[in-house]
Amino acid sequence: MASISLTEVSIALFCFIFLLHCLLFKKHHNRFLRNWPVLGMLPGLLVELYRIYDFTVELLESTNLTFLFKGPWFSGMDMLVTVDPANIHYMLSSNFNNYTKGTDFKQVFDAFGDSILTTESEAWKNLRKASQVMINHHGFQKLSVSTTLSKLKDGLVPLLDRFAEEGTTVDLQDVFGRFMFDTTLVTVTGCDDPRSLSFEMPEVESAKALHDIGEGILYRHVKPRLLWKLQNWIGVGTEKKMIEAGATFDRVCERYISAKREEMARSKGIDKSEDLLTSHLKLDATKYKLSSCIDDKFLRDTILTFILAGRIPLPQFSLGSSGFCPKTLTC
Repeated sequence: MASISLTEVSIALFCFIFLLHCLLFKKHHNRFLRNWPVLGMLPGLLVELYRIYDFTVELLESTNLTFLFKGPWFSGMDMLVTVDPANIHYMLSSNFNNYTKGTDFKQVFDAFGDSILTTESEAWKNLRKASQVMINHHGFQKLSVSTTLSKLKDGLVPLLDRFAEEGTTVDLQDVFGRFMFDTTLVTVTGCDDPRSLSFEMPEVESAKALHDIGEGILYRHVKPRLLWKLQNWIGVGTEKKMIEAGATFDRVCERYISAKREEMARSKGIDKSEDLLTSHLKLDATKYKLSSCIDDKFLRDTILTFILAGRIPLPQFSLGSSGFCPKTLTC
């Protein structure tokens, strides 16, 4: 008689509980998520996945704008979700020193190195102050406006017109993701338009690398820590893709930084539209009391952080007191 493996038993148990939940608790989906043994609230969330945004709004409205989601045991998916302005102000403004990122956060986001996303306390404040000055600089504002208008006129509008004329079905998330990638890459690095948003919809190696890094970080949030660390050590699965993507981005950033240094040497400080890479190369580290020197690694980490934050349409990210923070705060 064939033996039944533990995996098969687990799958069967999961399917049974999931179906039971669908039959018995579907009518209450707007009120609560049942916390099952082992599986947590994941079955109820999967039932509502097809309407996840509406469901999230209904759930938060019925729980006083704050909800504690319990994921499967040992998965690391437990999250406190809040849209209460008082809670957000408390955590991100008046008492943000109480909410440090810690070593676990830095390990999950290790791809970002020593950028504003992973720094804390005074180091974070100093980086934030410097970043605000650079973003509010008239040269960067001028570049941002001109790049966006140019991309709309020569990229997005003609592309949508063509899709409409041909009656082509198009993935709008991909279209707007490419739009954000092109405009963000130009304003951050000052490079030429990569034209990932074009009729051919080409695959750009730096865009693919960013996607793989973002996907790997997402999986780190839903996998047991020991599992993804083991995968990273062995070099398999999404961790392998992250390692390869990091190497690709290192090579691409090295090219951007080298080209920008040569350009600045030729221009001899002539005032013009200023991208963030140029601003960081000009930055006086002592003025802003930065503990990290402005070397190639710091520049690479900064480029990665700003580009990845700039090209993510959902959830929207803002520069909060703990770095880049989603408008719907998860802790």
